[in-house]
This record gives sequence, C-alpha cells and structure tokens, in this order.
Amino acid sequence: MARTIGHYPELSALSRSIDVSWIAQVLASTGRTSVRKRKLPAEQVIWLVIALALYRHQSIPEVVAHLDLTLPDEVNPDIAKSALTQARQRLGRAPLAQLFALSASCWDERHQSGKAWRGLARYAVDGSTLRTSDSVENRTHFGGQAHSEGLVSSYPQVRLLILTALA
Repeated sequence: MARTIGHYPELSALSRSIDVSWIAQVLASTGRTSVRKRKLPAEQVIWLVIALALYRHQSIPEVVAHLDLTLPDEVNPDIAKSALTQARQRLGRAPLAQLFALSASCWDERHQSGKAWRGLARYAVDGSTLRTSDSVENRTHFGGQAHSEGLVSSYPQVRLLILTALA
C-alpha cells in the first residue's frame, strides 16, 4: 500500500514511472501544448487529472495546493476554481487517452521482458456478470436476462471480460 501524507498518498513512485517526455509527446500530437504563459500549463493539468483520480475525496483546489501545481505569480498567487475547471476542459480527453495507451504499452513491455513462455507473452482472460440499477436507461442499454420460462431478470446485467498480463 502506498505511504500517505495526511490524506494524500505519495506520488513519487507514479511520477518516476511516467516519463515527462511522454506528456510532451501526447500534448504535441494532440495540439494541446500551452502556447500562452499560464499559471497552470497543460503539462501541469495532466498531473492534476492524474492526482484527482488518486485523491478523489479531496477538492480540486486542495489537490492543486498540496501538489503545488501552479506556476509562481507574485502579483496574483491564488488561482480561481473556475480556472481549474477551464484548464481541464481545455486539455480534453485525447491527451489523457494517448498518455494511457503509451504508458500501458511501455509498462507492459517492461513487465513482459524475460517472462515469456516459449517466446510468447502470457495473458489470462476472466469474466464476470454485474447487476446494474434497474432504470429505464440501463434496461434500454443492457437489456435483461431472459429465463427459460420467459421471465426477465429483476436487474439489467453487464457482462465483464478482463484481459490480464500474467507477468
């Protein structure tokens, strides 16, 4: 389990695992590189989104303050809550999706190295079924499990399939 500082797990292991060149690469390829000088440039917004996933019980301004993500500004040291939301919206999904794909690919290569079986990577497949809340939207999207007697299940069900690297 990660060591915590107050309510905040330590990010040092994660920050060592995500190469800053990957962040620059995905920002450049998606056209999201910060052009203007901002207190919260795109590179920092990516770290903010990652931290928000880890610190989901903390407010956005608390996370920004704890991680010291904003660039120094002697004239106006504070950053408005709306600026944080606007920064996340400006960034969009594409850079984060590319960063996820890039890091997953690199991490998988590192973990699989030397752990092949007869030259093949080893993976496992597993599945499960989860019940969702019984709402009109879920019934429309997921349907219901029909029984042999013609009855339909009480709750819509989601079939889940998981591919796991055995390394």
